Amino acid sequence: MAQKPPTQPDDGHVAVSIDGHETRVPKGTLVLDAAAGLGIHIPIYCAHPKMEPVAVCRMCLVHIERFPKPQPACATVVADGMAVTTDSAEVTKIREGMLEFLLLNHPLDCPVCDRGGECDLQDFTFRYGPSVSRFPITEKVHFNKAVPLSEHIELDQERCILCWRCVRYYDEITGEKEIVLEQRGVQTLVTTFNEQPLRSSFQGNLPEVCPVGALTHRQYRFVSRPWDLQRTAGVCPECSYGCNLNVDSRDFEIRRFASRDNPLVEDMWLCDRGRYSFPKWNSTERVRRPAVRPRAGRARDTAVGEAIAAAANELRAVIDAHSPSAIGVMGSAESTNEELFLLQRLARDVIGTRNIDHQLGSFDGITSEEHALGIAEIEECDALVVLGVEPEEEAPVLTLRLFKAQHKRGRRVHRVARDADPAGVVKAMGATTLTGVIADETNREHAVLVATALARKGAVRRMTVTRGVNGRGAKDLGVLPNVLPGYRAAPPGGKNGREILEAAAAGAIHALLITGPNAALERAGELLDRALQRAESVIVVETRPGKVASAATVLIPGHAIFEKLGTVTNIEGRVQRVRPALPPAAQTPSDTRVLAALAAELGAKGWERSDPMSVNRALREAVPAYAEAGSGGRALWTAERVA
Repeated sequence: MAQKPPTQPDDGHVAVSIDGHETRVPKGTLVLDAAAGLGIHIPIYCAHPKMEPVAVCRMCLVHIERFPKPQPACATVVADGMAVTTDSAEVTKIREGMLEFLLLNHPLDCPVCDRGGECDLQDFTFRYGPSVSRFPITEKVHFNKAVPLSEHIELDQERCILCWRCVRYYDEITGEKEIVLEQRGVQTLVTTFNEQPLRSSFQGNLPEVCPVGALTHRQYRFVSRPWDLQRTAGVCPECSYGCNLNVDSRDFEIRRFASRDNPLVEDMWLCDRGRYSFPKWNSTERVRRPAVRPRAGRARDTAVGEAIAAAANELRAVIDAHSPSAIGVMGSAESTNEELFLLQRLARDVIGTRNIDHQLGSFDGITSEEHALGIAEIEECDALVVLGVEPEEEAPVLTLRLFKAQHKRGRRVHRVARDADPAGVVKAMGATTLTGVIADETNREHAVLVATALARKGAVRRMTVTRGVNGRGAKDLGVLPNVLPGYRAAPPGGKNGREILEAAAAGAIHALLITGPNAALERAGELLDRALQRAESVIVVETRPGKVASAATVLIPGHAIFEKLGTVTNIEGRVQRVRPALPPAAQTPSDTRVLAALAAELGAKGWERSDPMSVNRALREAVPAYAEAGSGGRALWTAERVA
């Protein structure tokens, strides 16, 4: 009999003994989690760390002293003085029996199943299962194989072990209820509601929720085994939310994106827009060679050093003939913090222009208050006001955090029109201690009015959903005409993105320096066409062919986000690292080295250390909030720091 641990004064913790190991855990802790804290593995199928326990699979049964029969570790709360045994003869026999039943009709698909090598049924059978089966059944129950539920997901009913995870995912995480259990008893089946196709924007999480190969990705079918994949931790580049993910690559191509749990950001869930965007990063349509294409003369491919020298000559010619203000610089919300920091230094300190931006809209009056509300803090607000549908369209996983706040934390979520009357919003709200106001960039000014009105009732924090994976970083680091790094006021007179293009189209700006992919520029349409055509010099650092690259007088290949090292900042100011998962498509220096080389060609000193890590150290020295954030923390601002 296991010895009971001594009792302790009530400090919010309870004492428990698991397999002879004594520990103290917070009250309310499940036996499963207490065991995990001691490094003791208990097999589970139905339990999931993000869902409520249901204890239907019976794989996690453990022996607890003074209990009449084994109890499910996933649903049993630890009590003070509890003594648990996870590996007794009785528990071992139960696990073997459960696995024997699960395997009774399970197909021998392991050699062709996409979950082979990362399947819990496969792993637990080897670790806990019986060596032989007592059931001489040769003809198993059969269903149609690989039934498509949507363009992304397919169901193999034969492999389903009825853990209910997929059903509970839709009930508890998204609230969409697209998958249900049909019939009863041994006839129970998992299927879509009324056999309708899945329409959820988050269905790509199903194969990761499923512990076996019943639900799989159609895009990953027969693609690779997990042990053949090279995994790189990364950040989803499809929006500014900053979802953590794993980039799985093989043979110099990305084969899939997989979840990487960060409870403070995406909480392990990805949207389909991000998860299934990986094929575009394997595109062969890339800018691969530097080129010099003078307005009057023959276009030719060249070495990167010669292209940088040509770019410097063109910029110097414009400065000599006109002035530094005749040059406009456009950055990108797809660039890293290190690249953006160097770009604004190049523009202001080397070229001498104040015309710098990363998108078209005006950001007059921008302050750090735009981003005071953290993602996880959404669950702490008494009430949340979401202005319009745009925030959730820009950052889809925000919808899941709002659903969790409302249905699991009991917070009030008010979705109102983007131009809702502030007085009406205040009237509709009850008493609050802390209110969150969420808006997109195009609705910043109205969000200020609503937040100001709500401040009469209590504290208010705002969240502005930016565009681009690093739209927030571009603002923090001063890639705007009106602010310097750290939201310090910039000298007046600088032009924003739209004004830069208008001035170029009118002949007032004679040279454009454009770095990185820029969706905002593409949205400028005819204005962009006229600006590119009229400018004497268009210097472009770009990854993909397109309108901007085609108009370049000097073209230098850039590195895509999965080919570079650096950091990006999400909507709440969380600074997260990106790492190279693929080799560069073009054999050229990193974008930071290209910018530093251009500065050196223009006569600047002190730009020798231009690798991303060295630039990051300089960035932290210049922006204290980033020094305190480190890698993975939030860059937080104070009035003193901004002044």
